[in-house]
Amino acid sequence: MKAKMYWSYATRSLARNGQRTLLAIFCVAVGVLAIVALQLVNDDIQVGYVSNVRVINGGDVALNATSVPLQAAQLSEFDQLRSDGTITDYTAVDTVDARITTADATMRAPLQAVDPTRFPLATGVIFANPSNGSVASLVHDNSVVISTTLARVFNFKLGDTFSFSARDGRTAIVTVAGIVNSGGLFQGSTLVMARDAYAALPATGAQQLSYTNAYFNVPGHSGIAATALERDLRARFPLAATRTSQELASTAQAQAKMIRYFLQIVALLALLIGGVGILNTMQVALRRRRTEIATLKTTGYRARDLYTLFGLEAGLIGLAGGVIGAAAGVSVSFLVKDLMQNVFEVVFPTSLNIGTIFGGVAVGFFATLIFGLAPIIRASAVRPKAVLRETPEHGETGGKLLGAALFGVVVILFFALGYSILQNLPVTLGAVGGTGLLLSALGLIFTVVVVVIGRLPVPSGFRWTHALLVTLALAAGLALARFVPVFGALIVFVALLGLVVALLPRSWKATIKLAFRNLARRKSRSVATLIALFIGMFTIGIVLGLGANIESLLHSAIAKQDVNIAVVARTTDRAAVQQQLARTAGLSHQFVSTLSQDAPVSINGQSAGTAARGNAGGANAQLAQTLADINGTQGYDLAGGMTLNSTLVPLMRGSHDAGIGRTLNASDAGTTNALLPATASQAPLNLRLGDTLTLADTTTRTQVTVTIVGFYRSTFALEPVLVDNSVVNTLSNGDPSYAYFAYVGTKDADRTLAHIQAAVPTAQTYNAADTLTLYSSIINSMMTVLTAIASLALLAGVLIIANTVALAMLERRREIGILKAVGYTSRSVLGEVLVENAAIGFTGAVTAMLLVAIAIALLAQALFGLSMSVAAPIVIGLVGGSAVVCMAVGAAVAWQAARVRPLEVLRYE
Repeated sequence: MKAKMYWSYATRSLARNGQRTLLAIFCVAVGVLAIVALQLVNDDIQVGYVSNVRVINGGDVALNATSVPLQAAQLSEFDQLRSDGTITDYTAVDTVDARITTADATMRAPLQAVDPTRFPLATGVIFANPSNGSVASLVHDNSVVISTTLARVFNFKLGDTFSFSARDGRTAIVTVAGIVNSGGLFQGSTLVMARDAYAALPATGAQQLSYTNAYFNVPGHSGIAATALERDLRARFPLAATRTSQELASTAQAQAKMIRYFLQIVALLALLIGGVGILNTMQVALRRRRTEIATLKTTGYRARDLYTLFGLEAGLIGLAGGVIGAAAGVSVSFLVKDLMQNVFEVVFPTSLNIGTIFGGVAVGFFATLIFGLAPIIRASAVRPKAVLRETPEHGETGGKLLGAALFGVVVILFFALGYSILQNLPVTLGAVGGTGLLLSALGLIFTVVVVVIGRLPVPSGFRWTHALLVTLALAAGLALARFVPVFGALIVFVALLGLVVALLPRSWKATIKLAFRNLARRKSRSVATLIALFIGMFTIGIVLGLGANIESLLHSAIAKQDVNIAVVARTTDRAAVQQQLARTAGLSHQFVSTLSQDAPVSINGQSAGTAARGNAGGANAQLAQTLADINGTQGYDLAGGMTLNSTLVPLMRGSHDAGIGRTLNASDAGTTNALLPATASQAPLNLRLGDTLTLADTTTRTQVTVTIVGFYRSTFALEPVLVDNSVVNTLSNGDPSYAYFAYVGTKDADRTLAHIQAAVPTAQTYNAADTLTLYSSIINSMMTVLTAIASLALLAGVLIIANTVALAMLERRREIGILKAVGYTSRSVLGEVLVENAAIGFTGAVTAMLLVAIAIALLAQALFGLSMSVAAPIVIGLVGGSAVVCMAVGAAVAWQAARVRPLEVLRYE
């Protein structure tokens, strides 16, 4: 009977509280939405990155020989390994850089020339179209398989045709026979073509097809056998990078763990903001029921009965919010996953983990109990005598101690909830503890801000004190505008508003004054709202600010260049290319460099592979990427007076050098002095001025040892090691490639290169803007993902604003009734709400953007050594948008409450 009464009382109370109940449910739902959505995305990433490591690796062991490609004769060693049972099978692939051209666009992408019958070794590749496709059945002649990323970029469909031209001069028109999900060996924009068909295409000069990658399976997919094979391959091919699927699994797990922690911490933050809304709602709802609680206690209900009644109400709110949030989180997870797939250029599998969904519901339930604990205990401690006789309650010191104790309990319980989600004690301590310190600091700052706003003067007319305050604000704004224009302008804007206030009608002034005083009167709630809004605005501001700065730097780097196109030709194509360039109008800053594809043999007399790996076993999987900084030479006619373009090749100080090196000049003609990219001075190569580097041409095997005289940061170099022409000629036995550099109007660059490519199909064309487009695409995709994730926290903040306004209107029903009884209109009451929320939105956003500007300046200096600032449009857009959104939310929530009838309120409130 008692249980039935508890249930009946709790459900009827929730129904009777209508709007307050809905607000609490939505607060829970937003936090659960973030938890479930981001956890589901994390589950998909875990499956995509960790569960399919053999597919991603291409087999049990992968070998990357980009630095020194394997020749066909060397495959006999792999055949021998298969014969003696060391491996069960292998496949070798030649990955070349190709320029894809359609009628609408061009783009560079890797082309993999494969043996379709043996590629890929690892099963698990999923075809998007046709769903039952396979490389063996679809790749033949000029039919190719492409990744979904490449299909999306060009909007390719089955049966579409396009042309490509590779660096070795091979060119062809191919047909799309299949589209495979991006990931593993098909990650990013890539296409796969039959090796025999590719080899049959005519190439320039003496270019021979080689192999840049090989993939192996070992008996039983044994980890021990894979490790033994890796050691054997490393000994046979010291300049090749090797990686076992086990090594990839360890790396993938570490990366997936970092992503998981990031997503879970963001979700916890959204849950925390939602929890503040729960606490506010429960506190107001129970405070309005003090008389009811006192009556219950006089009829025999004890504190534990009230704990049960109100705990049941909170539990039902948590369950309802958890179910709604979990359902919404499933939908949002698909959106976030799609955004992340665009960033990583990988198709993640969809795995709706039932445990994650029900776990979200459980989190909603327990979070509501945790944040509702303090209001429930406080409400249950009401003394019936004090309430029913309307006398003040005593024991203020005891009340403060109880409040502190309850706060401590809530913190401990939320920490336990966070630990159950993160399942890592140090990370939980850092996340919850760091968040607590941050929120405490923000609370102190915003408390001061709210007090100041509450005491802002709203004069009935012009007074000298008001004029002095406005003048000081104007002076401060104008002074700040010299250093940070946008924030100075905002201060000037506020000062001018203060000037305008003095000219407003008396009724408007009264409304503004009441709005300011109300903010200070409900200090704790105003501070909580500002903190919630600040977190969302700061996160979005830092993402947009950094993204805009990086993209601006890229555009600036391209715009400052006086060279933006290049055409590479072999000796047989030189005359044709020169003829086409001579016929092209508008070309300027033309010069020619020679190119040779080389591989590093030794560094300071030590094997290049050993030097690049550093300590034994170190940096092995990234060896090919490391050696790319010293792989290939670009020559200049120094004897003929040619100088290196300081815009294209700006000198940099090496990481381990006391001073900057020097550029190449006429005195270096006939020598083996060289410039290297600044990244070669960093770990693991750690090269210094004066170090020596021995290079060998990949075709002729001729070797030359060069001496480093400087490091540079290049924006448009085709090969990394810059030398005199004589070095390139020696390495290539007098048969180098020739790179023609020039500048043409940005709008004409693609059209010019397309014309040259059509006239000389075996030539290779390069547009500096391609790099900008690639990086801009990556940056924009990352900004979109991070903004979407940050928006979950902002959504919680907006919901807190709606919650605060609604609770305030419910608390102030009597006050509103009195105001309307003495002449205030619904419009005046609504105007007061708009002013309050505009002040909240403006203050929270300005504070967030000010810290964003400081953070970006510090990060830019620490990471890039550059000066960065937040663009004015971003600041103005976010600050103005925040104020407008807060006003709109406030108006929507307060619209009906502001129209209350005075008689109804004064009679019953």
